[in-house]
Amino acid sequence: MIMTADLSPHDARSPDRTLAAAAEIFARHGMHGPPMAVLAREITGRTGGDIIAFRRAYPTRLDLVYAVALHATRILVAAQTADPGGADPAAARLGRLIRRHVAHCWEHRTAEELRRTLQPTLRAINPARHRELSTLRRDYRAFIRDLIGDGAAEGDFRVADPAAASGAVLDTLDSTFTWYDGDGGMSVTELGDVCVDLIVHHQLGAERR
Repeated sequence: MIMTADLSPHDARSPDRTLAAAAEIFARHGMHGPPMAVLAREITGRTGGDIIAFRRAYPTRLDLVYAVALHATRILVAAQTADPGGADPAAARLGRLIRRHVAHCWEHRTAEELRRTLQPTLRAINPARHRELSTLRRDYRAFIRDLIGDGAAEGDFRVADPAAASGAVLDTLDSTFTWYDGDGGMSVTELGDVCVDLIVHHQLGAERR
């Protein structure tokens, strides 16, 4: 975990503000600029954090990029796997998950882009961090797999292999933001509806009711 005991009390209470400020700067300037010293001054200036504590917590650009990506991934997985579902059919539960996923990934689109860019690099230079991100994604995929398995058992989803289907679902969701343009006339809510139709009805074969 990136946030450490070296952080000041103010920073420890507001890692989300620190990482949101970092994500905003990366959205404007890209992953590789400006210099780390400039990033530190701008982020702590916005959040009121201590610049020395910030540099201890994030000694390098990689540390900061990783923290942004990890924080957003944790938020997504925690929110999705906390849905108890109740007595709702699996198709309805999966539809809610898809809409939440789309809304989250649009809100945290910079962090998601950083995660996709960073993971191959982490595999080579920092296996522990690669494992941490990969484990979160694996847990999320397992949750989706179980939802698909429930839907197949209920007779709604026409899939032979829920594990393979869960991978295809995540691939579809991950690819969505390679083409979606928020200024293109389709709202994020409408995009969620499109993804539900594509995944639930076309990929998994659930009938429309």
